[in-house]
Amino acid sequence: MLFVERDEELHTLHRLLGDAAAGHGRAVLISGAITSGKTALLEALSHQAQHSGALHLAATGSKAERALQLGVMDQLFHSGSLPPEMAARATELVTVEALPPGESGLESRTLRQPEAHRVHQICALLQELSEEQPILLTVDDTHYMDGTSWQVLLYLQRRIRSARILLVLTTHQRQGHGHSPWHFEFTRYPHQRLRLRMLSERGVADLADRHLPPADADQLATSLYQFSGGNPMLVRALLEDSAAWLSADGGRGPTATETTAFGQAVVECMHRCEAPLRGVAHALAVLGDSASEDRLSRLSGLTPTAVSQALVALNAAGIVDQGFRHPASAAAILESLDAGTRTSLHLRTAELLREDGALAWQVAVHLVEAQSVGGDWAMDTLLEAARQALSTDRQDLAMQCLALALKGCPDEESRTTVHQALNHTEWRMNPAASSRHLPPLYQAVREGRLKGKEAVSVVQHMLWTGGPQAQSAFEEVSAQLTSPSDAPALAQLQLTHQWLYGLRHPRAGSAGTDREVPPLHELRTAGGSLWSRAAAVLSASMRSEAERVVDESERLLRSCQVGDETLEVIASSVATLTMAGRLDRAAGWCDALIQETQRSNARTWEALFTALRADISLRQGDVSAAAARAGHALTLVPAEGWGVVVGLPLSVRLAAHAAMGDLAAGAETAQINVPPEMYDTVFGPRYLLARGQFGLTADRVLAAVSDLQQCGAMLRERNLDHPSLVPWRTELARANLVMGWEQTARQLLLDQEELPGGKSPRARGGALRVLASASPLKQRPALLRRAVDALQNSGDRLELAHALADLSQAHHTLGEFRRARIMARRATQEAKASGAEEYLRPAQSGSADGEPTESAGGSSAAPALSDAERRVATLAALGHTNREIGRQLYITVSTVEQHLTRVYRKLNVSGRSDLPAGLSLQQLPGTAAQAR
Repeated sequence: MLFVERDEELHTLHRLLGDAAAGHGRAVLISGAITSGKTALLEALSHQAQHSGALHLAATGSKAERALQLGVMDQLFHSGSLPPEMAARATELVTVEALPPGESGLESRTLRQPEAHRVHQICALLQELSEEQPILLTVDDTHYMDGTSWQVLLYLQRRIRSARILLVLTTHQRQGHGHSPWHFEFTRYPHQRLRLRMLSERGVADLADRHLPPADADQLATSLYQFSGGNPMLVRALLEDSAAWLSADGGRGPTATETTAFGQAVVECMHRCEAPLRGVAHALAVLGDSASEDRLSRLSGLTPTAVSQALVALNAAGIVDQGFRHPASAAAILESLDAGTRTSLHLRTAELLREDGALAWQVAVHLVEAQSVGGDWAMDTLLEAARQALSTDRQDLAMQCLALALKGCPDEESRTTVHQALNHTEWRMNPAASSRHLPPLYQAVREGRLKGKEAVSVVQHMLWTGGPQAQSAFEEVSAQLTSPSDAPALAQLQLTHQWLYGLRHPRAGSAGTDREVPPLHELRTAGGSLWSRAAAVLSASMRSEAERVVDESERLLRSCQVGDETLEVIASSVATLTMAGRLDRAAGWCDALIQETQRSNARTWEALFTALRADISLRQGDVSAAAARAGHALTLVPAEGWGVVVGLPLSVRLAAHAAMGDLAAGAETAQINVPPEMYDTVFGPRYLLARGQFGLTADRVLAAVSDLQQCGAMLRERNLDHPSLVPWRTELARANLVMGWEQTARQLLLDQEELPGGKSPRARGGALRVLASASPLKQRPALLRRAVDALQNSGDRLELAHALADLSQAHHTLGEFRRARIMARRATQEAKASGAEEYLRPAQSGSADGEPTESAGGSSAAPALSDAERRVATLAALGHTNREIGRQLYITVSTVEQHLTRVYRKLNVSGRSDLPAGLSLQQLPGTAAQAR
């Protein structure tokens, strides 16, 4: 066994053992804090006794055997190899007797005559034994020794000087007057006192050096001392845990999950403590940071003096300093208690804290731990605690408080109150879970128990969730909000409906969205509410007048923080900036809002702003970031938790996958189930647009046409048919071109230009680019230059790069190779600037010096591919195998190989890895100018 900082004590004991062997008996008392190493010291002395030829008789005091008189003496005589005659005499003399319950034999110092005679005979027997060989007689934990055994040892102590006996006793170091009368009797007579102190920091470091590699020992030494207070048992437990500790955090300190051995050691220390110390430790573990000596006294039932002494003892044992030295100690102690004791302690602690005027959340923590509502006061405390927890961004505690409160609701009114609070709290983290509270809350609305803003809040969540009752609930509550004092609540409800469902909705009656939103200047003049102003801004943006209210959108964003009541105000203001083409400003606001929601741990809010940020990235042409952000939004809140708003992240993600040509990811996104009510919202047309774009990418043209036509019908029905919002005609024109219907495509584009928002840079640029592909070759460069001019002001750098690539291709086809080369370079620059260069590979436009490249047929222009060859080559350039291409195009693998052979020959390349740069993007159906 390895010892550290115990050399002096061992040397003293070895010397005294030698004196005893020479006929100079000694009595030794070793004291020290709990688990300070007293037992280990006795074991080391025992080994020394065996080597020196001494007889070692050992015993240990026990709480369980304290009432067994002569129990310790019985242990002593059965612990060594006594000669048969001596063993028989010992058996005859040492008869263990149990005292009646409640007596320990420690109260009286006097002996009745028969007992005194027996004590004399036992001591005489020991003295006789010592004449044959030296005796080491050790008793560990004498604070648990029975009274009669104490009498024998005290009798022996007074006669030991001339005997070859070393008597060594150990006891806990105690404060005040905690020792028994027998202990004080022992200290009256000559004895050697050894006090074991806890290891110093240097001693802990030495112990670490003996168990760990040098680098790890140096790294852990300070923490080992800090968490153990030098307690040898705790140090060794921490060293046992060190592997997990080091691998987890590099030596900064163990967490509760990395201290298995340490926690067990703390519990073992507690078992060795007497009841008062354990009671204080239990109270301290429950109270935690709320502990004070007064509260510890009231919770443990001990006097303040006893508590103070217990804290000193626990400090001496290395368990506490200012509170527990490590949280794992409190956790292990509480875990060691039975469930009933833990519950009782937590309930009593909650009552104490309430009596002391503690904050509601501090009281509620213990009610939650006890899983009991407790007294009549507990309900109000739990509700207030939830409010306080939310104000400090601790949603988990808030939900725990409210879930417990719901269990203890005495009536329907209190249940409704708790359902309200749970709905708001859970919605921030998990909207799918919060929806379970809506049925009872809507019932309360219909019964008139929830009115005004409370009813509005319920309907807002119903509108987000969707469902057959959402619209009727909106109409009912809107019709009830008729007084002037209801105007802000009505405006808040209308804003939510407008943001989700548009300016008018066929299912909303005259009580709801049919009410006109006043012009913005009138609202400012009349001091309109925040929600009324936001509704006016959103109304203007939905009428394709977003540019007119950009400044007001930013004023709204500056005027409020994210919250349940302001969420739609902020989201609609960001959307207005986005629709107005102020993408950089919208992105800046979104990034700041995401950081704010992360700090407040409001996952639903963070997901919404992440989806809005993904939409901005998509409009900027950063399709990779758009797909990643939309995917992250769906990770923060799974699709089933978004309700009808799921159309926002799904449409962005699907459109981004279409732009990247990622057919597998796009198909996976398209398979995510959406609620039917989503198609009734403003996100429904956007989702259909994105699905149509993906259908074109995947060469499923008829499905794309169906989605795009349905998208247009929905927009017209909702009075939202503005190209700056959803340019569905541009995409439908692409689809018509793929099917060869050029006149239909041209008419769609001409119609779009005449609509409000049709001349916005992004809508106009995209339309001109498609119009060019439907025009004769000689007209294309002029149209594409106009498209480039428009797109330069749109913020969409990838769409600009596509237009430049199309212009390069047009010049190349016309034999204008130098111009083609210049446009190709510009296209590459724009694609790199948008971070999407991998999705744009400019077409070959000539040799390094700008001269035309000869094809296999000797022509200076690149030979045209047939539609079938182009589709096969497109998928091959995207990396698909022949078998995958065949499955997508419904042709055989042999046909795929034949098409590729002709493509390689026409383009003068040796294989798919050498296909012309830009083919995979420019030749995607409906996305690039096609030579006709």
